[in-house]
Amino acid sequence: MTNKERNEKILGATCELLEQMNFEVTNVFVEDGEGEENQVVVGVTVPNPAGLIGFKGRNLVAVQLILTLIVKSRLGEWTRILLDVNDYRTEQKTRLELMTRNLAEKVKSTGTPVSMANMSSYERRICHMIVASVEGVVSESEGEEEERHIVIKPAV
Repeated sequence: MTNKERNEKILGATCELLEQMNFEVTNVFVEDGEGEENQVVVGVTVPNPAGLIGFKGRNLVAVQLILTLIVKSRLGEWTRILLDVNDYRTEQKTRLELMTRNLAEKVKSTGTPVSMANMSSYERRICHMIVASVEGVVSESEGEEEERHIVIKPAV
C-alpha cells in the first residue's frame, strides 16, 4: 500500500469517527509526519473544538488513541497518529518551546534547577528536545504517571 492510499484510509476513518461523535468537520487533512517513520499528522478543523480537545488536551489524547486503534484494525499495521484539532498541538508546541527556552536560560544564568509542571509524554518529549539544544543545561523526567514532569538542571 502506498502512503497516499494509507493516508486516504486514515482520512476516511477520521471523518467517520468524528461524525459518530457528532462533530461537524469543516476541514481535514492527512500528511506524513516529519522525522518520524510511520507517523501521520491528521489535522482537523471543527466549529467548536473545546469538547474535542478537552481540559489540557486530555480528550484529544483519548480520541487520538481511538483513531490509532481504528487505523490499526483497518490497515493491519501500527501507524503513529498525531491528531491536531484547530491547530491546538501546533500552538501548544510553540508555547512549550518558548517556555522551555526561557526556563533553560534562567537555569543557565542562576545555576538553580527548575521543575516544570506535570506533562504528557508528548509534551515532555518536546521540552527535552529544546533543552538538548541549549548549551549548559540538561533535563530529566521525574515522578510517576500523572505526576511525571521535567526538571531542568545545569550541566555538570
